[in-house]
Amino acid sequence: MPTFQRGHTTIAYTDTGAPAGREDAPVVLFAHGLLFSGWMFQHQIAHLRDRYRCVTIDFRGQGNSPRALGGYDMDTLTVDVSELLRHLQIPVVNFVGLSMGGFVGIRLAARNPEIVHTLTLMDTAVSAEEPANRSKYKTLAKVYRVAGIKPLRARVAPIMLAERNVDAPWVQEWMDILERTDRAGLVKAIESVADRDPCEDEAIRIIAPTLVVVGAEDAATPPAKSHRITELIAGSRLHEIDGAGHSSSMERPDEVNAILEAFLSEYTV
Repeated sequence: MPTFQRGHTTIAYTDTGAPAGREDAPVVLFAHGLLFSGWMFQHQIAHLRDRYRCVTIDFRGQGNSPRALGGYDMDTLTVDVSELLRHLQIPVVNFVGLSMGGFVGIRLAARNPEIVHTLTLMDTAVSAEEPANRSKYKTLAKVYRVAGIKPLRARVAPIMLAERNVDAPWVQEWMDILERTDRAGLVKAIESVADRDPCEDEAIRIIAPTLVVVGAEDAATPPAKSHRITELIAGSRLHEIDGAGHSSSMERPDEVNAILEAFLSEYTV
């Protein structure tokens, strides 16, 4: 998996490159949710890569990006994305962010409107974490650091998935990936999400066409939080997906593919 250096930090990414015969194809950048990696957008990439150049980033301490010395906060991750785009010489993207990726996408679109052509926010929020959840996530992180993910599966899956999906075949592959992940790095990522600052004041500055998608059974960032996003971002639209929780790109890939493709086709050639 390719990587680039930002100071002393190594960040992994994937890049499908432009489709054959379409060197000027629009770029879609996918930013994953907590406990995942670019892997969670595999179905969307497979669906879009014949028309779009698809790029993913693995945030610090997750996926194939190793533990970093620091800088797990959303502001630093936003700069990481900007630096990746500079590294790849990509001037503008269609940004797709899920949960943690959405926290980053909101900041990027507000601070660098020239970079974000369209913005898709999935299963995310503009608010800080609820105090009860903050405490719960930090406790789970402490247990994970000592014991790994296996004893926590029954606690984590209902947070991240709709009830009908907790035993889906792909969930075991996800758990296996988490078991191989550097625990110290992932704990820092969990803490950064739990302690994140709100970004309502940034959301109201976004001018990019914005699609908001949420699983109807999202327990981590319930649909009301997505409704709040649409109140703040002018002209944004909301799609609620039945049968999905907090990981809709994996739980209901066909529905997400159709919604995302229709949205992108409005604003890209």
